[in-house]
Amino acid sequence: MNVAGDFVVNASVARVWQLFLDAQQLCRVMPGCEEAHQIDATHYEATLATKVQFMTIRAHTVAEIVEAEEPSHVVVEMTGETIAMAGAFRMRMTVDLQPEGEGTAVHYDIDLTMLGRLGSLGRPIVGATAKRLADQFASNVTRYLEESNPVSSSGT
Repeated sequence: MNVAGDFVVNASVARVWQLFLDAQQLCRVMPGCEEAHQIDATHYEATLATKVQFMTIRAHTVAEIVEAEEPSHVVVEMTGETIAMAGAFRMRMTVDLQPEGEGTAVHYDIDLTMLGRLGSLGRPIVGATAKRLADQFASNVTRYLEESNPVSSSGT
């Protein structure tokens, strides 16, 4: 399943890049992120909780930055295993950043594969949930960056 989108945030490319590479900051804007830890320069662990219809699904996840062209392009691969049900997922997310006026245009493309019981939830349910979470993520990133670090006149 693929989810892609674009949004513009009123923050510099450097500031947006910094957010995407900092596990603690990213957890603050990622819907359902309960905790996140950076293992090394390219590996992260997190616990995610996602409400799907009538249940909340928690998963232990491991992510790896597989491509990084600072400050404009990053590709992350994530795998997760659910905690209370048989299932797993794999995700590959590509994020591209470009200056737009005094802010930054963000383009994301997420390829998600769900396995086991998790995969049996059905494409329409999972697709709607993935789209809702992507929209919430974009909104959270925008709000977080605009509240924590307005665009400065230095252009950074």
